[in-house]
Amino acid sequence: MCYLDHVGATLYAESQIKAIAEDLCENVYGNPHSLSISSRYSTDVIDQIRYRVLQHFNTDLNDYSIIFTSGATHALKLVAESFDWTDNSTKNDKSVPNQINYTKKGTNRCGAENDSYSHGRHAGTFVYLQDNHTSVLGMREVAKKHGANVCCLSYEEAFQCFLDCGCSDFTSVFDGNSLFVYPAQCNYSGVKYPLSWVSKVQNGALNYKSTHSRQSKWFCLLDAASFVSTSVLDLSQVQPDFVCLSFYKIFGYPTGLGALLVKNSSSYVLEKCYFGGGTVLLSLSSQCEHIPRPALSDRFEDGTIPFLSIAALRHGFCSLKQLTGDMASVMLHTFSLARYLFQFLLTLHHSNGSPAAILYCDTTYEDASTQGNVVNFNMLRPNGAYVGFIEVLNVANLNGIQLRTGCFCNPGACQRHLKLSDDDLRSQFQAGHICGDDKDLVNGQPTGSVRVSFGYMTTKNDVDKLINVLTSYFVHGSPVRKLPAWWPAFQQAYKQKFQPARRKHDGLLNVDRMKSPAILHGVPDIKIQAPIKSQTNASSLETSSVSNYGQQNTMSDGNSIALTCIYVYPVKSCGAVRMESWYIGLRGLLYDREWMVVTPAGVCLTQKQDAKLCLIQPNVDLSSRSLILQFPEMPPISVPLDDPKNHNDGRVEASLCQSKVCGDRVQGWDCGDDVASWLCDALGRQGLRLIRQWNSDSRVSKEKMKSRGQDSNQKSVLSLSNQAQFLLVNKSSVQWLSDQIDWEQSDCDKESLLERFRSNLVIQGLKPFEENEWTHFQIGRVKFQSEGPCTRCQMVCIDQSTGVKTREPLRTLAAAFLGKMKFGVYLSRVAEGNVRISVGDEVIDHFTFN
Repeated sequence: MCYLDHVGATLYAESQIKAIAEDLCENVYGNPHSLSISSRYSTDVIDQIRYRVLQHFNTDLNDYSIIFTSGATHALKLVAESFDWTDNSTKNDKSVPNQINYTKKGTNRCGAENDSYSHGRHAGTFVYLQDNHTSVLGMREVAKKHGANVCCLSYEEAFQCFLDCGCSDFTSVFDGNSLFVYPAQCNYSGVKYPLSWVSKVQNGALNYKSTHSRQSKWFCLLDAASFVSTSVLDLSQVQPDFVCLSFYKIFGYPTGLGALLVKNSSSYVLEKCYFGGGTVLLSLSSQCEHIPRPALSDRFEDGTIPFLSIAALRHGFCSLKQLTGDMASVMLHTFSLARYLFQFLLTLHHSNGSPAAILYCDTTYEDASTQGNVVNFNMLRPNGAYVGFIEVLNVANLNGIQLRTGCFCNPGACQRHLKLSDDDLRSQFQAGHICGDDKDLVNGQPTGSVRVSFGYMTTKNDVDKLINVLTSYFVHGSPVRKLPAWWPAFQQAYKQKFQPARRKHDGLLNVDRMKSPAILHGVPDIKIQAPIKSQTNASSLETSSVSNYGQQNTMSDGNSIALTCIYVYPVKSCGAVRMESWYIGLRGLLYDREWMVVTPAGVCLTQKQDAKLCLIQPNVDLSSRSLILQFPEMPPISVPLDDPKNHNDGRVEASLCQSKVCGDRVQGWDCGDDVASWLCDALGRQGLRLIRQWNSDSRVSKEKMKSRGQDSNQKSVLSLSNQAQFLLVNKSSVQWLSDQIDWEQSDCDKESLLERFRSNLVIQGLKPFEENEWTHFQIGRVKFQSEGPCTRCQMVCIDQSTGVKTREPLRTLAAAFLGKMKFGVYLSRVAEGNVRISVGDEVIDHFTFN
């Protein structure tokens, strides 16, 4: 899988999950509200995690407190509901009652004043950046309810006001508390807003937004959910009053856990009304009287916190450090990949010279301090019309690429970049478009876009796969590479906007002189060109093309590569027929997976549901034009190879398989009651039928590794196979796997290992897994192209000669490849027409992407 939605949720590491599982198996965690040994252990672990989280952001409990929440949204909601919008100069000296100073007068009591803004004091102002997440927009409703003025700060106005602002005259008397909320990184475009804005806000730069003459005391809430997933936030350099985040965006697991970091000197402005279990020192059930706990986190974490999820964070931090080194490396790595894709799409044009993509960007992708791990775009047709983002999503899904489309819960940034007015949004709503739906175009105008985002585990190969798919499916003719006419002006505007805002103390590492090294252990070297400069052509970008296709591979030992086995599987998921020589037709090997067994519900039956299918042994008898089926201790039965002359239009539709491979529906015809009864007796199941694929059925291959010069509309027609026309296995790869298995401890038959992978073509003469690097090659007179590796499932654990299930080789395969169980390569034929292939045919002209 090519996963490119790390801003939505990053992936967790296998080592991380294993460590969490081992932790839970070895330790008992009790409810932290109890006093047992196991509960105290939980409390101690949680306290250590609090410290570890703050340490990650280069601060400690002296400066910040951490409140665990269900996520960044919960943290935002908590601030909105508890922020005191009025001014009270005694707040800084306020202490929480305890046993020593406890009196009824000093306790929190029902009916105490909570709308103090109505007692002669003004409420402050809630200001938010237009490019904020929907969860921030929701805060304004709470702010208005508490009497605060609400103001939206546009993108342009924000840069202008913070550029022109000066320090306000110091005053110790304020009229109302005000709050500014903005994202450290926009989850739509990936732009990183200057962290220097934090201190400017705190110094009164937004006082001109107040509705009354007296100055307001300003606080800043930094939405860091997107930013901290791949960037360094140094709270010793920049100190917002509040920071919200979600941990799954950093570690992938656990979900449903976030945090609100509160600057201790600003904590007094949060006043909590509701109290839950574990948050009070005293609560009287018969009287409206309670005493909250003095520690901020204890007061705000209502009920039992998700202590097992919090304990799991330790392993997230450990895995992150082990795999990446530090967040600075993650930042450089993900930025490099984003820049690589951005520069490619920037210069990508159709053969007629029109742009193939429109980029929604706020930076030139030259500096990791202003741009994050996101590339946002829409594809364009040669006539300039938009390609709907759902079309791009479907193509991506077809090719195993996971990305995100829509507006990403950021309506302001989406509206700004798509250049939509408020009336345009209302019109789209009236036309039926709502947030999160698949209505991608209204009157030819996009309602959203395509977002690609990268994590520390993303490789350049992942980006290249996306580039190949976008070029193959959406670029008309031979791609033209050139810089668009608007680029020089955009570069200049970027410099004018961001350079004055940059400061050394922006809370992240100085990466102005960033290079693009290979920074992660186990990640291929990422060779990315220098940042784009102002230029009139894109000749300097030619070195970053999708591939170096055309370099022929040769065996290092000089041995020839040859075809050693040909297998045909006439009935899907049943036994194989081994051929010395066989024909290749439109859909692959002649008669390969042309029939399938279906259940009474019309669902394809496979060995995943009934391993005895492998004991059904087909035989293709060309002399009698029959398919003969055999099963142990049963008489054989035959069905005709030729299409029935009179099938009375007895077509049936059946789902390809129970697992809904790409959701395909296939057309076929029923082969009759006799063979159906035979199948029921053989397998001991009722209602089975044998279906043959209809001649006009037009299933096409699921994966497409496009290369230069290939027709973007060309798709291989499939039989009833899962993914592609052929499956190739390298004998050396099988031998390598065999060498990894402890046969003395294994319940697997060594001699049956090759057959378990159910390949069509077996070759020898290669090094193990060298076949995975091929893109095109020729066997005899037949030309093939690779459709990508085959992901294995539990079917390889079925002995194809007996139907017995074993633990191997899946266990060893999973361990050897860290859960990425890919073995064998899918192929499609390049040309059409019937041709013969034979054992002993030499493999020639094999090429790879380098």
